[in-house]
Amino acid sequence: MTRRFAATALPERVLIIEDDDDARANLRDILELDDFEVEVAPSIAEALDNLATQRVEFLILDRRLPDGTAEEALPRLKALVPDAAVIIITGYTDLQGVIAALREGADDYLLKPVNPALLRKRLEQLRERQRILRENQRAENAFRALIGAAGCMIVIVRPDGSIAYMNAFAEHLTGYAAADVLERDFFQLFLPTDDQSRVRQVFSCVHEGGELHNYQCRLALRDGSRAALLWNACRLDDYCEQPVLLAVGQDITTLKDAQDRALRSERLAAIGQMVAGLAHESRNALQRSQSCLEMLELEVGDNPGALDLVQRALRAQQQLHRLFEEVRGYVAPIHLDRGFCRLCETWQEAWESLAQVRQGRQIEFREWIACVDLECFVDRFRLVQVFRNLLENSLAAARDPVVLEIACEPTLFGGRDAIRVAVRDNGPGMNGEQRARIFEPFFTTKTHGTGLGMAIAQRIVAAHEGEMAVGDHGPPGAEILVTLPR
Repeated sequence: MTRRFAATALPERVLIIEDDDDARANLRDILELDDFEVEVAPSIAEALDNLATQRVEFLILDRRLPDGTAEEALPRLKALVPDAAVIIITGYTDLQGVIAALREGADDYLLKPVNPALLRKRLEQLRERQRILRENQRAENAFRALIGAAGCMIVIVRPDGSIAYMNAFAEHLTGYAAADVLERDFFQLFLPTDDQSRVRQVFSCVHEGGELHNYQCRLALRDGSRAALLWNACRLDDYCEQPVLLAVGQDITTLKDAQDRALRSERLAAIGQMVAGLAHESRNALQRSQSCLEMLELEVGDNPGALDLVQRALRAQQQLHRLFEEVRGYVAPIHLDRGFCRLCETWQEAWESLAQVRQGRQIEFREWIACVDLECFVDRFRLVQVFRNLLENSLAAARDPVVLEIACEPTLFGGRDAIRVAVRDNGPGMNGEQRARIFEPFFTTKTHGTGLGMAIAQRIVAAHEGEMAVGDHGPPGAEILVTLPR
């Protein structure tokens, strides 16, 4: 009994390319009995014309044809139907040619005269192989679509550390295009220098068969900033014929920042309680000591050495008082006493208050106000604090000759009319970490101070429903943008 293939929604098509009329007719009869839809062509040229317009799953190709051989024709045939399975029909003397055809993409061969049972078996085997290839391709496409759309960083890293794959989210997160990082060393490119050795060792353990779950490390981004990632990784034994490491990194920067803010809030609450009591108890003691030092200054007015020591003690006391007030000012709630004023008056008052700081220095102070209306409804005293802090930071960062610029422009903020003030200097500028952390409490690059000045300034601007941010100017130089609704 003839065994038939199971019928499919669309009959599978076979193109027989054979110049012998009898052989062509016999093959056609065999295949039509098995529910194939059969097309025939006596030459390579006619076969190419047929394939240009027809769907074909199988090619049965005679080794020698009037206009060429199978190995010569295969590249052109496969270009038109790349997924079609190809069976070569040949005689015993053509085996060398068959080997050449197999190298060109043929899938199998049969010797003449063709055995019908063997042809059916070969077609069944090829059909099963095509089914497996299609399933593998679907799985591959689904895998690539999944990792391409995933909301986390996915990289494939070879044992030598080179990058074999990086998904779209990783491009967005790191700032690097995938094409620019392939074959580069993952650890040298994406990890801070002091983390590279440790993380490379952890990933090497995964390459050796271990597993990695919820491993946290920093990631160095292209703009110089840092991100916090939580990694899970496993080994893939056969990716492009070699073992690799598949690493999935979840960006937890926002979560970690929130945790850090919560921790700082707890610390600040404790500091606030402590400082409130400390400042209350210390204020009287500072006032008494200041009075005593002022009286002592009168007593030793004719002794320059003693007078210098008294002045040093007074300056130290003033610095201590300022530190108390700065910490107390940060933890205390901000209450605004608003009124109309021209914004330029606030930074000009701040500039005048720094007369002693800038004494003896080479400084050029420029204002670019143009035709901007600077009338705002703000707390003048608080904004003087903001601009004093910005100007003082610039004076501390820049070397003589110092150039300070303040430029204004009208803008929109939150759908409302606003003014944007840019404060620029010609100092060394800020690196990626400084740009990212400049408004964090207790972060400072100075040898003295609490690191609260910029954090307090940002809180004051936020209380005005505005925004304070680092601008794109420099380096060299730095730019801070203050945006205030009118």
